Amino acid sequence: MEKMLPLAGIRVIELGELIAGPFIGTLLAEFGAEVIKVERPGQGDIMRQFGPIANGESVFWVGNARNKKSVVLDLKQEAGQAVLRDLLAKGDVLVNSLRPGTLEGWGMTDSHLRSLYPQLVVVYMSAYGRGGPYSGAGGYDPIAQGYSGLSHATGEADGAPMRAGGAIPVCDFMAGMLGALGAVLSLYAQKVHRGEQGQVVDIGLYDAAFRMIGPLLTNYDLTGEVWKRNGNRSLSGAPTGHFETSDGLWVCTSVHSDQHFRKLAVLIGRPDWTSDERFASLKLRTQWRDEIERYVAAWIGERSREDVIAAFNHLGLTIGPINSVADLSTDEHLERRGSVLHAHPVLGTIRVPDVVPRLEGTPGTIRHAAPRLGAHTREVLSGLLSYSETRFKQLVADRVVYSADG
Repeated sequence: MEKMLPLAGIRVIELGELIAGPFIGTLLAEFGAEVIKVERPGQGDIMRQFGPIANGESVFWVGNARNKKSVVLDLKQEAGQAVLRDLLAKGDVLVNSLRPGTLEGWGMTDSHLRSLYPQLVVVYMSAYGRGGPYSGAGGYDPIAQGYSGLSHATGEADGAPMRAGGAIPVCDFMAGMLGALGAVLSLYAQKVHRGEQGQVVDIGLYDAAFRMIGPLLTNYDLTGEVWKRNGNRSLSGAPTGHFETSDGLWVCTSVHSDQHFRKLAVLIGRPDWTSDERFASLKLRTQWRDEIERYVAAWIGERSREDVIAAFNHLGLTIGPINSVADLSTDEHLERRGSVLHAHPVLGTIRVPDVVPRLEGTPGTIRHAAPRLGAHTREVLSGLLSYSETRFKQLVADRVVYSADG
């Protein structure tokens, strides 16, 4: 089955921890790439201890390190760096999310990598990218959200800036998707332009968030307007936002078109709005959001979530539930399309996110669970790199490598 995967035959060497850089490897691995994850001795990737822990296993590690191979190298030792160089000689893609300057400090500069491994695609993931005055600084998702303008645009109008997604590191995941796209595009360019050298892919943690916020900067340049936080409302239209139902649950709706607004007005008992000049267009209605949403909130608040969604759906109006993870656990649509059962050696059979994007002919797969620390050190060094048993045992004895299999 693996030979049908679109990235079968591609080998990725992954350096870095937590989510943004490693998520690149996760996405590539799900579509067939062999991803060799290099971890530090002792604790390995910090993501092994990240977020909720169930039966000793990080659920974020379980979901985001699947399909990878774990090789433990002490890269602070020159002997460990030598093993890394041997790995790079066998690789097609290097994913590097170590702090800027780390790889260069080991002598692996751009020119060095290009001279020794001309076909290697190198994906750099860092807080601010590789150019500009902040390029050497570190940072995590909250820093990226703040810098990009995303936090400033998130929150109530009279409240403080907020981190979008709460504790979920949305910039990490979005930037990881950009990095995976960059790697695939680079590999495709090599295939189309035969003999083309590998290229550098430069991703800043804030890049995807700023790509979304960017039009507001254009608006500022043209008008001088600093876009203000506005709670759960969208950029335009009314009503838009989150509304509580009589059973203490929540729904989200967003009404934009004139046709939909007229249907909504009749539904909530305000047919007079259909001839009110204040509500004649999307732009005008946006100016009267408070009044419109006050009536909508009152109508929704008198009915159960099930009844509200049914009434909106009957008229073809857009609406959806605000789900908790408990809601998601029983959701029929997600069961069919969003999650799959996965056999884990410690946790048993668990539900995990399905592979995305969904390809009809060559869909990605979950082939094996997130690895134990150093589970593949012997396999990679003795097999892929053809190290002798004597050399392998010496590296283990010198604590340059660690192997779960001894």
